[in-house]
Amino acid sequence: MKKFVFKLDTLLRVKKSKEDEIKRRLAEKNREAESVRAEIKGAETELKEFQTSVKEHRSEGGESVAELRQSVSYRNALKIKLLKAGQKLDNVMVEAYGINQELIKAAQERRAVEIIREKRYEEWKKENAAAEQKFIDDLSQQMYVRANK
Repeated sequence: MKKFVFKLDTLLRVKKSKEDEIKRRLAEKNREAESVRAEIKGAETELKEFQTSVKEHRSEGGESVAELRQSVSYRNALKIKLLKAGQKLDNVMVEAYGINQELIKAAQERRAVEIIREKRYEEWKKENAAAEQKFIDDLSQQMYVRANK
């Protein structure tokens, strides 16, 4: 019997490659989000360490007005850095969500073509089974006729 040929195999390959490309983009966004999270964690650690060192310095003795201004401005700079990193993380997560939605749609499109392929394969199997059964019936009928001559 002839081999099953799905005429939309090329389309299926294109859908799979599109889905793989979207998965790659999503992985890149997730890596970017992780790096931003690490940046946030580093800034938080830096802020905590700075606050601890300021407390230790104050407990040892007084601070001058200039030192106080510098510590306040540095603390504010660290807080601004944290806010910007948080905003960057939010933006990256929104982009990742959009890519995830694309991935869902691409997976649905690929699955739709796969379902068509499966249905056509089942039809092909039924047709082949019927043709094969007809061939076997004809063959057995011919053998019966020859045997009873």
